[in-house]
Amino acid sequence: MKQKQASRKLNTVVFFNMLGPIIMNGISFFTMPIFTRLLGTDNYGVYTIYSSFQSILLIFMSVQTFGAIAPSSVYYSGKERDKLFSNAVMISLMVSAVLTVLTLALIQPLSSFAELPTLLLIIMPLHTVGMFGVNFAVQKFAYDKQSNLNFAVSISVSVLSVGLSLLFICVLFPTAPTYLTYIAGHVVPNILLGVPLILYFLFKGRSFFNKTDWKFCLAICLPLVFHALANTILHQSDKIMIQKMIDGNAAGIYGFAVSFANVMSIIWNALNTTWVPFYHDDIKKGDMDTLFRKTRNYLFLFTCLTMGFMMAMPEVVKVFANEEFWGSIQIIPLLVLGVYFVFLYTFPVNFEFYLKQTKLIAFGTCACAVVNIGLNWVFINLFGMIGAAVATCASYVCLYIFHSILAHFVIPEEYHYKGFKTIHLYTAIAVAGTGLFYLIQDFAWLRWGIFAVLAVLLLTKVIKQKTIF
Repeated sequence: MKQKQASRKLNTVVFFNMLGPIIMNGISFFTMPIFTRLLGTDNYGVYTIYSSFQSILLIFMSVQTFGAIAPSSVYYSGKERDKLFSNAVMISLMVSAVLTVLTLALIQPLSSFAELPTLLLIIMPLHTVGMFGVNFAVQKFAYDKQSNLNFAVSISVSVLSVGLSLLFICVLFPTAPTYLTYIAGHVVPNILLGVPLILYFLFKGRSFFNKTDWKFCLAICLPLVFHALANTILHQSDKIMIQKMIDGNAAGIYGFAVSFANVMSIIWNALNTTWVPFYHDDIKKGDMDTLFRKTRNYLFLFTCLTMGFMMAMPEVVKVFANEEFWGSIQIIPLLVLGVYFVFLYTFPVNFEFYLKQTKLIAFGTCACAVVNIGLNWVFINLFGMIGAAVATCASYVCLYIFHSILAHFVIPEEYHYKGFKTIHLYTAIAVAGTGLFYLIQDFAWLRWGIFAVLAVLLLTKVIKQKTIF
């Protein structure tokens, strides 16, 4: 009875954690043609630049304190955990205040450097604080298995952003610059939801400067700042280098390939968000049999999803994109295989998070970013766009190998997946499946036949077990 209840709870968490990102990205995908027409290339370009700088500012202003939620939950509970979260939020607010003052003091040179109007640089810190509050809440709700709250906050921000952007552009401020009204439509929901959520965490914990808690958070989160920056470089360097080394047309095709392959990243992220709390529960209980059973199911699930995605991809690309983008079909499987190695690398990385080894995580990501830039320079010169995809995939393979070595041989604590050969088996299947795609890509009937077999196997297994993991 208890196992059935646990399975039902896990399935509910997985459902809402996956439904939220799917709806959010679906809204973004289907409204993109509307906003690109309303804004035009110039105004949309301003928004793109603003969004890029704002994402970097979020890394610094937040100090990545939401990265402390999972590790701290292993060592803290109850009121002590609430106090730690209150201190974590206060760290981010203090740093945000300092960076806001610096931004305002240097607003003219920053405006010239970023090529953004000064008004947007005034708005940006407010937007970032609100977004931090939303992100912190989403991470906390996800870890606490409160998937309904996670879903509600995520969808509210997404729906309000689209609705208010349309309202501001078309009805309330039709004569204002459309980049400004579009950005305002994203700023308002984040502030309206983010600020109350920040206050909720502060007043729930009612602890704002506890030396022990600050030390705990900063030791975990400061390395994650470098980890996040390196991830940003890792995700952007290939597109920028293609634009510089080939041309804008190639960058557009490759950008579409990245966006399409990102569907698997969204699925992985939703599954990993769900996986981590249950993973920690099993480790704390020392229930390795349950952990290994869930891991086998998780590997089977994501391997089937990865291979099925590849096999069905060409026809889907042709439905959603013009013929000029069909060249991305050759690139997407390598990018998807890269996502698969990101999925694999989270097994040792989640172990490192559990042990608060965030310095090692940051070092690995920074090294991977450097490797990616070097490989891109070599492979783009040799093979063009597909060389960039090879470089990205190879970088993630290196990242997985690096963290596997750390978990197996460097970290003194016993790695529970040591000798767990199932991971190698499914890795071989995923790599072979990618190779098979290139061999049979012109045989649609065969690819879709494999897709159907994978779908039947996956559904049969899930129905039989009555659980995702």
